[in-house]
Amino acid sequence: MSITETNRLEELSGSRFEIVDGQPDIRNWGVEDLQGNKFGKVDDLLFNPASRRVRYLVINLKGNRIGLTDRKVLFPIGIAILHEKDDTVLLPEITPLQISILPFYEKGVIVTPETERDIRNVFVAPDSYTADNDFYNHDQFDQDRFYGTRAPRDNRV
Repeated sequence: MSITETNRLEELSGSRFEIVDGQPDIRNWGVEDLQGNKFGKVDDLLFNPASRRVRYLVINLKGNRIGLTDRKVLFPIGIAILHEKDDTVLLPEITPLQISILPFYEKGVIVTPETERDIRNVFVAPDSYTADNDFYNHDQFDQDRFYGTRAPRDNRV
């Protein structure tokens, strides 16, 4: 599917969908890097109702300890991983500079294909992306990578 066909994204909170049994509800979990630098908390999850796949983590940077502006940003789900034991979301290869470049996210504002491309380009060089028709067919959106050992059998919302 192309980005325009799959771009109807909703926040999990307030939707008619729930987290799959056995899958952790990561909302309100802390977000940090591998060195323990606190970036903020998971505010919500953006998912596509048609595919029932989580596409982005909504991260609230409020109270971060690395000097970033307090705001909400979107991270493609495959950029992050779950800590094996603690209720923490890890951003293993992310720098504060990358986070500072991310566009602001505001609940209720439609995430456009252009915004999604801008987010993608923060983490991956534009020329390294294949030109296939499935925008989400990339490691950045790999839920298996994100959930790792904590994944249930079915990784859908």
